[in-house]
Amino acid sequence: MKKHYRRKKIGRRRRSLSSSNWGPIIKLLSCLLGGLAAIGLLVLLIMFILEAVFKVDTPLPPDGIVAGISKLFTTDDVLIVTPTPYYSPVPTATPHPMDEYNAQEEEKEVVLPQEQQYFWFGDPSFNSNKLLFSAGKIVGSNVQMCALLEYDPESGAVFELPIKPKNANFIYPVKNDEWLVYLDAKSKGGGDICAYRVGQYNSDPIIIKTVYVGQPEIRLDGHYISWIERTGTNKDKLFVCDLETQESTVIAMFSSSSYGTSSPYMFDGTLIWASDGTSHFDDDRMASTIKHIDLNSSGIKEYEVDTYVHNPQFNGQYFVWLDGHYSKDSTLYYAKVTDDNKLESHAIESGVVNYAIDENFVIYSVDEAIYVFYFNSGKSFRITPERELAQLLGASEGHAIWMDVTTRQRDVLKYSSIPSE
Repeated sequence: MKKHYRRKKIGRRRRSLSSSNWGPIIKLLSCLLGGLAAIGLLVLLIMFILEAVFKVDTPLPPDGIVAGISKLFTTDDVLIVTPTPYYSPVPTATPHPMDEYNAQEEEKEVVLPQEQQYFWFGDPSFNSNKLLFSAGKIVGSNVQMCALLEYDPESGAVFELPIKPKNANFIYPVKNDEWLVYLDAKSKGGGDICAYRVGQYNSDPIIIKTVYVGQPEIRLDGHYISWIERTGTNKDKLFVCDLETQESTVIAMFSSSSYGTSSPYMFDGTLIWASDGTSHFDDDRMASTIKHIDLNSSGIKEYEVDTYVHNPQFNGQYFVWLDGHYSKDSTLYYAKVTDDNKLESHAIESGVVNYAIDENFVIYSVDEAIYVFYFNSGKSFRITPERELAQLLGASEGHAIWMDVTTRQRDVLKYSSIPSE
């Protein structure tokens, strides 16, 4: 019987990782990681000792792992607790309403229907959101301002008041909810100060006074009007008339004085005008006084001003005036009554040739451009487009009104609504 021998199996030898090509690299990485871990532990230990023993603040978080381990041995705070820094939020500047103002988009032109053949306009002012102004046409060889028009900005409708001048021209028309007042002017000077109750135009006007020299600008406030009139060779008088009683009173007289050419101003029952000052300055500046009277009382207040004052205006809080007679050297000033009942003047702009005050601002013109100055912020902004030449005509009810004189072929009457601060 044959013997069967089992063949011995020869297994393959396993290769050690250390003897492979990756062995040295792995050993090096292990050494590096171990060294870094040791350094990290040493740094943690040093920071722990610095905080626990020497009370030196380190980047160790007071609520981290190291702090948690220390809590196993003591209940005290071993690590320094650093308060979390608080950074105050930087406030965002509130943009000014005029920052978004687009002059070309905001300006509006008064356009008359074709059937109303008037090509000259003057003395505009807003009342109850309607624009009142005089309008003229050529009569014979002269332009006569022979119509009073009311323009509705919302609808574009134009209404001609059913009255005509008895002399030649409507000048300085002003209107409120109760009264319409104007100067029915003669072509060679003088004229009649006339008044109507609003809506009662089917009769002759009330003639308040006949003016023989010059053509004074009329101010209307409630049922009072005021004006300065030349009454003699060197004499001027400031008049106030109560339209309800038609009684006129002389408030002030000027003799050979430049203040006789300075217009008065009325607002909310208050009349103001410019007069001689009593202060004297070392630099020979000419000082003035702004006089202030409540029409419902008899007391006159006086505010000394450290500049010359011409044509002062008032909106109930602020006074504005020029320190000259509408020249390129004139500076526009404003002031508010201080707690000690004085006016502290502040310059707005030089070279001002015209201006008009409103509730929150004053509109003024320099170099045939028109600007708004806000009293609260003390900031000025241009309100007419670049390359447009403009002549300021007035400001009322939050609007600026001007004549676009870029072209002289016809009168171009424009206005813009000025945003409040």
